[in-house]
Amino acid sequence: MFVDVLAFSPHPDDADMGCGGLLLKLKNIGYTTGIIDVTEAELSSNGDPDTRKKETLNASKILKLDVRENLKISDGAVANNLENRLKIIEIVRKYKPSLAVIPYEKDRHPDHENSSKLLKDAIFISGLKNFKTDGQFHKPKIVISYMLNYQFKPSFIVDISDYYIQKMEAFAAYESQFDREGGGQSTYINSRYFYDFITSRNKYYGLKINVEYGEPFFIDSDIKVDDPIKFFDYIIF
Repeated sequence: MFVDVLAFSPHPDDADMGCGGLLLKLKNIGYTTGIIDVTEAELSSNGDPDTRKKETLNASKILKLDVRENLKISDGAVANNLENRLKIIEIVRKYKPSLAVIPYEKDRHPDHENSSKLLKDAIFISGLKNFKTDGQFHKPKIVISYMLNYQFKPSFIVDISDYYIQKMEAFAAYESQFDREGGGQSTYINSRYFYDFITSRNKYYGLKINVEYGEPFFIDSDIKVDDPIKFFDYIIF
């Protein structure tokens, strides 16, 4: 099957948190959506691979994904090598997405940064006709980056107000990672402030476009605007 929108997640939960609202919105419009997890997050301080798989399944149902797969690249060792690039190229040529969504290139977690570079390179190579694999060459029309820990100046912000509750339900499905009350080791992401951080950030970017909640995205390419007056009709002077 072809998938219109394919998001790549260094660990199960990253894409859910960074672009879950976008995936829900595009699914509601009528596009097919999916997430490809790069690792199984086997080095997580809390939980285990079996628990993470169950949580990922629950989150995927909430996000109404058509596809979710795991590349099983080693957690903590996301190398930009031929073996790993081939795994991504196979996925891109298999599902032929029009839009690919990847983590932003700068982040506190090395797997996030390394995944971003690996994905960007592999997606480009996937579009080369003379790079032969079993699948036919394909390159998404556009690649955009979602925000995880480090902020960037967005190229655009998507209104996710109607989907924010569902997004946070998917976020909460990863109980082993975000619910400190369940016991386990205290971490940066299960701090009681982390949930507020995600909410506040999406509220902040929502304010920027005069809506309740917004998700920020970065794109290297220029954006075409045919009617600036209509395009910017959300701005309040």
